Amino acid sequence: MNGFIVKSGGLQSSIQDAGRVGVNDIGLTQSGAMDERCFAYANLLVGNPFNTPTIEIALGGLVLEVKGTLSLAITGADMAPTCNGKALRLWETHTLHEGDVLSFGFASSGHFAYVSVAGGLQTPLRYGSFSTSIKEGLGGIEGRKLIKDDTICTSGCVLGEKRRLQKHYIPDFPQSITLRVVKGYQETLFDAKAQETFFTCTYTYKGEGDRMGYRLSGEKVIPSVSGILSEAITYGAIQVPSHGEPIVLLKERQTIGGYPKIGSVIVVDCFKLAQLQAGGEVRFEAISLEKARAKAQAFYTWATF
Repeated sequence: MNGFIVKSGGLQSSIQDAGRVGVNDIGLTQSGAMDERCFAYANLLVGNPFNTPTIEIALGGLVLEVKGTLSLAITGADMAPTCNGKALRLWETHTLHEGDVLSFGFASSGHFAYVSVAGGLQTPLRYGSFSTSIKEGLGGIEGRKLIKDDTICTSGCVLGEKRRLQKHYIPDFPQSITLRVVKGYQETLFDAKAQETFFTCTYTYKGEGDRMGYRLSGEKVIPSVSGILSEAITYGAIQVPSHGEPIVLLKERQTIGGYPKIGSVIVVDCFKLAQLQAGGEVRFEAISLEKARAKAQAFYTWATF
């Protein structure tokens, strides 16, 4: 066998690719990597196609014992990874051997880290994706987070040379971010004062969130109605319930919802939000649909080349 035995699953670690497409109509959520940029870099470093499944680690604590020999890369949040107690650098490849123990501390910056393995993980395909949807109990490792004694199989590919991401490509994870928002047709449910408040005030992420979405605290933005007929929910949609605090919906969002939406955070900025730790600050600014589409096209053109 080539792969890993899980010695500790940490706070929440799971198998993730880029997520499911075209399944919302049957009630399945998208799921997938919360930070697709770091996910993409992880696969790029080991020579995998963009949508190859990885191990996603939330905040840290994962411990893996290596079986066989394999090459891997670690990207994303800095969780001070070690192999047999010796520090491993992020954003570069490493070859590990039988019995090595790969351990992660807890994130000093960022929220999610990714472990890619050359040749990919061998995990079942479910509805067009390898991703674990914890909310729905679907996907890799029986649709749940990793726990002690789980077995993760890999192809056992070994790279012939070390690879390293150039420093100027490595993203940082600031605790103060600006998210670009495309206004939606429901913006008329928020009067001029509410919209001004939303786009000028600073919000705080207090840790009230998960893979489904992040709730932000700050000045209230009260819609003119308390609810609407339930309708489809897009990635990045900003729901505003009657309490007036915005909720940005992310990878394991519900497929339909009945709260007014002031707009949607653009895809590439959802990655930034996902990496925000509790206490981080968020501001919003408007962007046109055309510019938002160009940002998304530029990212996926690069990531899937």
